[in-house]
Amino acid sequence: MDRILRTTFILIVLLVSGIPAYSQQADGIAAIVDGQVITFSQVRRQVESTEKLLRETYSGQELVDKVKEARLSALRALIERQLIIQDFKKQGFFIPDSLIEDRLKDTIQRSFEGDRTAFIRTLQAQGLTVEGYKKELKDNLIVTAMRQKNVSSAVIVSPFKIEQYYQDNIRQFLQDEQVQVSNIYMKKSLFRETRTNAQGKSEEYDPSQAAMEEILSKIETGSKFSELARSYSEGTNRDQGGDMGWLTEQTLRAELAKVAFKLKPGQTSSLITTDDGYYIIRVENRKRSKVTPLSEIRDEIEKTLLQEERLHLQQNWLDGLKTRYFIKMF
Repeated sequence: MDRILRTTFILIVLLVSGIPAYSQQADGIAAIVDGQVITFSQVRRQVESTEKLLRETYSGQELVDKVKEARLSALRALIERQLIIQDFKKQGFFIPDSLIEDRLKDTIQRSFEGDRTAFIRTLQAQGLTVEGYKKELKDNLIVTAMRQKNVSSAVIVSPFKIEQYYQDNIRQFLQDEQVQVSNIYMKKSLFRETRTNAQGKSEEYDPSQAAMEEILSKIETGSKFSELARSYSEGTNRDQGGDMGWLTEQTLRAELAKVAFKLKPGQTSSLITTDDGYYIIRVENRKRSKVTPLSEIRDEIEKTLLQEERLHLQQNWLDGLKTRYFIKMF
């Protein structure tokens, strides 16, 4: 008995501490919900994919903390799931076996083209049995049915609440000023060349810069910006005549934004030099900052409030179950 208790204690420490080095075969009690046991292996299966992603992103103590958080979250979710199932049974509800069999047949037909052998092999590869799968399927149906019964889908949000939410979160609906910008871009040349300047002296210059200055002169003498962009630009949007679309100050490259938001629609910049090349930009149009009217986002706000209300009702329901049934986390 002492050895069993000692083994269970070690497993509990591993679960809570987030140490990822426990044996895959080891198992023990993570929680008891009204006499039903939740094991470490259940928690492990629940967080397996999440832990894989965490290990790809974090390391050291941060990884340990993230894994611990994920496992505790999974354990709480399993406890709530078991509470729902227990309440379903205590209230005398049942799901006909025929419904489970119909769902099983449908899964085999849709996912395995009716091949039951292939279905069984897939389950075995995942360490599952047909009976275990049917139990999981039944439990899922129970949880879905109980949520629908206890968390009303007919929640109504009043117009007043929608308007109040809009006023309380008005900054959330502020649209930043935007400009519709076109550009012509050339990369800096790999090698500089030499030429004689107006004073008869030899100087180095960048051929790309000289080409862009020539393009700028053509724009100033009436050449169409979009046609020059299609002919000379090395930017990804050259086929669109250099059109970059509508951009805010935050989404436009800083060196360009500094210039663009000072230009009026129809104005073209002088040559802008950056670390990687040269730009000429033209502001085609402008949208001043404004608050999105309530009429345009009423449906979006209503969906948000409906979701919040359903989550509130669900939490109240689960909290009620927790007071009615015995729960022990180890």
